[in-house]
Amino acid sequence: MKVHELAGLRITQALVRAVYPFDSVQTVRRGPLKGYRVTVSPGMGYTYLWNLQGREWDWVRLVGKGASIYDIGANCGQSTLHLANTVGPGGTVVAFEPTPDNYQRLVRNIDLNDLGYVTPVCAAVSTADGVAQFQFDRHRPTMGRLSSANADMDNAEILEVRQIALDSYEKLGWPAPTFLKIDVEGGAAGVFGGGHELMKRCRPVVYIELHSLEEREAVRDLIARHDYRAFSVEGSPIEDPTAAYLTQLVCRPA
Repeated sequence: MKVHELAGLRITQALVRAVYPFDSVQTVRRGPLKGYRVTVSPGMGYTYLWNLQGREWDWVRLVGKGASIYDIGANCGQSTLHLANTVGPGGTVVAFEPTPDNYQRLVRNIDLNDLGYVTPVCAAVSTADGVAQFQFDRHRPTMGRLSSANADMDNAEILEVRQIALDSYEKLGWPAPTFLKIDVEGGAAGVFGGGHELMKRCRPVVYIELHSLEEREAVRDLIARHDYRAFSVEGSPIEDPTAAYLTQLVCRPA
């Protein structure tokens, strides 16, 4: 990028931040969430408010009214609000976010929109109930991951966070899910590892954002162990999720 282009970008960013300062409450102006109120934060600012993310939320159409959703890796509620808007008051959303700052923004966004059918949970989802170490860079707050995800983050601090296994859903009083959204920056193997009974009993549809070969291998193992089939978001069958670099997959019970 040329010097004058870089300078122009910085000026534009400064102007946007002046109009939409972090932690201010703003109203979504366009798109399916028009009229919703959100707390401005990284990943939930100008482009979110004006629905400029292109096809980022196309996968939400896979969810129906009245569905029971687990939003695993909710961050500040970017996907949670879309899911809640889609399922409506007759559905439920359980939203998991382990880092305290992001969790507080998630709760605030839920409260701002009176979404009483959304349950926020301050925890990571992985292999077992307990505590875990979580890598978190405050300059990249949408990119945190469990240390067990086998990928170190530069400049990250280590937080101790609550960890929950999906198989604990009944004892924790959560409804059985019909749909899982998973975006955990490399930790999908842990999510599936702690949810074998849930996958066997509930047979939810799974939408997953993939960040590593290990996650693609975890999807391959899910397919083999629980008799699932993998598809692109557009619906094309995927025979081997490890054969190509895929960033999104939908897994359905056979």
